[in-house]
Amino acid sequence: MIAIVTAMDVELENILSRMENVQEVRRPGLFGYTGTLAGTEVIAAVCSVGKVCAAQCTQLLISEYHPEALLHSGIAGAVGADLRHLDVVVARELTYRDMKEKTKREFLPFGGYFVADPKVTVALRKACPESHLGCIATGDVFVNDPVEKERLQRDYNALCAEMEGAAVAHVCTVNRVPFGV
Repeated sequence: MIAIVTAMDVELENILSRMENVQEVRRPGLFGYTGTLAGTEVIAAVCSVGKVCAAQCTQLLISEYHPEALLHSGIAGAVGADLRHLDVVVARELTYRDMKEKTKREFLPFGGYFVADPKVTVALRKACPESHLGCIATGDVFVNDPVEKERLQRDYNALCAEMEGAAVAHVCTVNRVPFGV
């Protein structure tokens, strides 16, 4: 089974439209659907916006469904200069953008950078060959300030900024579940 996490219903719509044998799953802390996607058994869930919601949903999916891999898909804001509207970014690594570097280095697994599973990354790039590969920066606020975008490019070489990916990656890393974003 593969688990898929999105933050909002609109991010799940395309995935859900391609699923077969769909059954709704609804209980405290989990809203999603089971079914098959391209012949693979999946659970696709909406976690809501932000790191805490993403982490909670990811842990619940791992604990209850024991997925072989977990994917996070969502909308992000472009930070990289070469990105255009509706471009796809696949994470090579993710980091928290709203946490001090010293804190990340001293307290988080791998210094606060979470490297996506190479096999999952290859599969995602194969599914979307025109995608961009790089760092995704996660934080709990939207980024629309040009100075902040420059900082994210300078400090992390980030291609985009979003609100859930590093939290999903963090929980997957701790649980040793392969992931892709």
